[in-house]
Amino acid sequence: MERGSDVQRDGMYLELSDADTRKVVAEVFYSGKAGRMSFTAYEEDLPLEAVELLIERGKQLLSPTIEEVP
Repeated sequence: MERGSDVQRDGMYLELSDADTRKVVAEVFYSGKAGRMSFTAYEEDLPLEAVELLIERGKQLLSPTIEEVP
């Protein structure tokens, strides 16, 4: 998995790549502009466990956290 930011789309992403080909097969993207996450699969028949892990890690790593100021 690779995490990065995308200035053009105004957000952050987490990509899942095929271990053999290094081709990106799926992405979780957090849009700062829209304030929401989306999932995109670039290949069919991805293992469910891999998709679930990508989504869970995306929630952990890409979701903004708001800290309350006392």
